[in-house]
Amino acid sequence: MRKHTAHISLSILGFLLAIVSSSCTSKTGAATATEPLIDSLIPQYSHTFRVDYYKNFKVVKIFSGKDNKTTTSYLLCKKDQPLHHGFESAVRINFPVTKIACMSTTHIGALSLLNARDLIASVTNPNLICDSQVSSLIKAGQIKTAGKDYQPDYEIIAQLKPDMLFSDGENNGSSQMYAKMKALGINVVSSRDYFEQEPLARAEWIKFFAAFIGKEKQADSIFTLVKAKYQEQKNLVAETGERPTVFCNIPYSGVWYMPCGDNYIAKLITDAGGKFLWNEEKPINGLNLTLNFEQVYQRAADADFWINTGTFSDRKQIENADTKFKLFKAFKTYHIYNCTKRLSPAGGMDIWETGAFRPDLVLSDLSLILHYKDDLPQGRLYYYQKLK
Repeated sequence: MRKHTAHISLSILGFLLAIVSSSCTSKTGAATATEPLIDSLIPQYSHTFRVDYYKNFKVVKIFSGKDNKTTTSYLLCKKDQPLHHGFESAVRINFPVTKIACMSTTHIGALSLLNARDLIASVTNPNLICDSQVSSLIKAGQIKTAGKDYQPDYEIIAQLKPDMLFSDGENNGSSQMYAKMKALGINVVSSRDYFEQEPLARAEWIKFFAAFIGKEKQADSIFTLVKAKYQEQKNLVAETGERPTVFCNIPYSGVWYMPCGDNYIAKLITDAGGKFLWNEEKPINGLNLTLNFEQVYQRAADADFWINTGTFSDRKQIENADTKFKLFKAFKTYHIYNCTKRLSPAGGMDIWETGAFRPDLVLSDLSLILHYKDDLPQGRLYYYQKLK
């Protein structure tokens, strides 16, 4: 018997493997036997989400960056459709979506770029929103204010009964907010765009937001244009031999959080033709170093440019915060730039609202700043301005 078993024919073994393969769903989204996969949206730059299309529904999947493991799946289908076999653990959302609650200005930025402002039911921190059309809808009462930051007004959101709520972070049910939303019957969709450190990978998340509202074609058109402009600008500055030195940020409670080479901002500076002074550093935790003034000054005292200076919009504010800042060469030469050109009434920065999906505009600003220097044409910058 043992001898006979050891010589099972390859054809029978192949047949058995085919049966097993056809009846399973892989963690990257292969079809089940009862639900054949028709098409997939697989991002070119991002490796943390995908969209699988079936006959009568679609599934949006989010993966962790390290092991490509599915963390959450969202099944979008008509309200009256029966439960689909193999997707019992997915978060089910009625499609088409008609009401969305937003917890971040970045979510507002995505929906605005997709011309889907009419789907926004509620927002938090309305004074930080830069989009004028959304602000008008808030004033008119068509979009409700539902708290601030991660202290949402659960009563208002419950009354609105949105189809879904966009949030940042992990949808693992461990936080108080997720638990309360689940008890209220609100579907929380966690966007992980801010985890992406490659500018085009982060920009590609416009396709993630689009999948929930059926605007994949619009998102693809937007991203195709952004990608082309970004790569064109990057190639243009790559031909220049000059690499101005750059440092960024401002101390917070005595700690100077400085990005490292794998950080989103550091990559933008490099692609803009700059030499970021901490580009070779590797952080112990996260993507920032925790430094003090002396450590930063030792390396950046003679840096050509200083960018992203918190909420400061002029040199006098920086000087008033700490007179030692005047010691930097960039301060003396007026080469300080901040992304404060486009602000909401309360100081919300548009670069954190729409810039994630328009890195081509951010790159254009940084390239002009670093290579035009004192000859920068007026009105050419979109997000940034020179601190006077």
